[in-house]
Amino acid sequence: MCRLPTTIAVLSIGILSYCVPSFAGADGRDFGVIKNQESPHAKLKSVDFRDVRWTSGFWADRFATTRDVTLPKLWELASDPDMGHAIQNLRIAAGIEKGQFKGTHWQDAWVYKWLESACYIYAVAGDEELGGQINQIVEVIAKAQQPDGYIASQTIVRDWPRFQNAHHHELYTMGHLLTAACIHRRLTGKTALLDVACKTADYIYETFKGRNPELAEFPLNPSIIMGAVELYRTTGNKRYLDMANFFIDWRGSRYGNGRRNAWGGPLKNGSDLNQNWRPLRKETEVVGHAVFFTYLYAGAADAYMETGDRTVMTALERLWDDLVTKKMYVTGGVSPEHKAHPARSFSPGKLSTIVGDSIHEGISEPYRLPNDTAYNETCGQIGNLMWNWRMLAITGEARFADIMERTLYNSILSGVEVDGEGWSYTNPLRWHGSEHVLRSNDTHKRAYPGTRMICCPTNLMRTVASWQNYLYSVGKQGLWIHHYGANVFEGALADGRKLKLTQETDYPWDGVVRITIDAAESARSFSILLRIPGWAKDAKLAVNGRAVKTDCKPATYASIERKWAAGDVIELELPMPVRMIVADPLIEQTRNQVAVMRGPIVYCLESIDLPQDVRLEDVCLPAEAKWKDRYESDLLGGVTVLKAKAIVIDKTTAGDIGGYRHVSNRRPGRTDITMIPYYAWNNREEPKMAVWLPVRW
Repeated sequence: MCRLPTTIAVLSIGILSYCVPSFAGADGRDFGVIKNQESPHAKLKSVDFRDVRWTSGFWADRFATTRDVTLPKLWELASDPDMGHAIQNLRIAAGIEKGQFKGTHWQDAWVYKWLESACYIYAVAGDEELGGQINQIVEVIAKAQQPDGYIASQTIVRDWPRFQNAHHHELYTMGHLLTAACIHRRLTGKTALLDVACKTADYIYETFKGRNPELAEFPLNPSIIMGAVELYRTTGNKRYLDMANFFIDWRGSRYGNGRRNAWGGPLKNGSDLNQNWRPLRKETEVVGHAVFFTYLYAGAADAYMETGDRTVMTALERLWDDLVTKKMYVTGGVSPEHKAHPARSFSPGKLSTIVGDSIHEGISEPYRLPNDTAYNETCGQIGNLMWNWRMLAITGEARFADIMERTLYNSILSGVEVDGEGWSYTNPLRWHGSEHVLRSNDTHKRAYPGTRMICCPTNLMRTVASWQNYLYSVGKQGLWIHHYGANVFEGALADGRKLKLTQETDYPWDGVVRITIDAAESARSFSILLRIPGWAKDAKLAVNGRAVKTDCKPATYASIERKWAAGDVIELELPMPVRMIVADPLIEQTRNQVAVMRGPIVYCLESIDLPQDVRLEDVCLPAEAKWKDRYESDLLGGVTVLKAKAIVIDKTTAGDIGGYRHVSNRRPGRTDITMIPYYAWNNREEPKMAVWLPVRW
């Protein structure tokens, strides 16, 4: 049974022009996206979700678009029996209507992630219509649940046996149910969905606790681990933490002895695809499906915060280093392969040239990062952000926040049109326009969720809808500021002292951040720690107009300790020169090329911004390029563009064979180019696009 607070405190917080009553626990606090306030092995604790509200600028605009466009659009599509099927499937499972199941095996997750997003938005923006939609879908979910707690419309409606095939994703959808239920409880004060989640978790616990070898490959997508830990944090019931740790230990611990794999074949060894070659603690490199491995590692980090098992954390550190130094794109993307057979030994721990098993939507060998075939599924990038958020909470180290920022502004926001409707499942770094050869889940134009694309839009939506909760943490030293955007923070430090401050900035277009202390309940000093991004050289800090003597080293937190008082002003200056980035020389696909960045933003060149007689393929950047930046409010929702003179490679010389040609001795031509943020590519017509461009030294 769930153990819950018996009283509910009512709060009232506004955002922009909205105000809505909301609910929290008995102490008036909700603890945010992850409830790690009592986690003994987390250095940094979440602030309450309602402690932060956007005021203006980049993130206020995106929150408003998510609230006004994306959320209602995805509800409309989920409710459409011909387009989304998602709500209809649950209604059929509930016996409310008759029909056949349609869509993917993970269609239920669309509803759960929509519901989680709706709770975030209702908590700070809310309206009665949205509240009614939340209540309506919770009622359907409760009716769809079977008497013993099982719920998965993909099997219930079809009358299929349970847990016969790992690709049916029953535990995946139920994992998202657990997470959504915890957020629903925190942000509405209601228990109906949490009761469903507890009953589901109890059923899963009883089903898997016996370690039935026939269930050895469950789950493929391990969202159940994060969901179980969050349910433990919400209810205090330790069996849910035990269940999470069971699934961590279970993965990679069993294969062989005549058992069958997810495809019906003999399970002789583990699989790269779902990281079960060996147990997590013994893994030496990141392999397989990007969502599978990021959700596994994020869940393991959640469990570590509660148990302090150093063998888990040691493995996570090792795997993080492998991913970030050898297998991650400049945009933060972490899944280069659509489908592949990476070279890998069938004997774990031994090097071999034998081709390994088939993987898709995943990682490949070290330094293999193709551009035009890059997969980079949006959900995989979100999983990477979730994993790094938890590693940041454990350690307080800025390198994890740096990866969050890189991933969010580039390979996550690139998954949705700037107008909030129309999504991309894949996020390549090179595109050949309307003639681009499409691979699995590629599309020439951004589209509504289709047969397979249903996971990314709702996952992206819940990330943007909750991003304000990732800006701050509290710890023993004081308040930690991880990310920047115009907002108001009004909450409490770890020891309960009240603090209110206002952050004013045009970040990410401008690196000047002004933080005003509006109120501070402080009889003694405490620290405010500000992240200095890894890209920010020569950062400067001042308090009340005077320079602060503190280390502003990139990829660290600059700490200012004092007795803060109302009216104090912190000024942080993060210079944002244009930078041309080279990759590790072992990455063949980017040799003698550069990517262009300014602040946290990766830029790209689209053919639509070139003269008609200049091919994108013939554009080359001079190493001494002189860059100018300009903010254009009426372009792509408001972006800073970069302008420079580029070289046009002579393409008139006849070739020897096919498309090969002689090196020309002619003086190259020049052309003006305009580069836009990569996240905004493919929002105008169907242009060609490149992140990496040849460079002439």
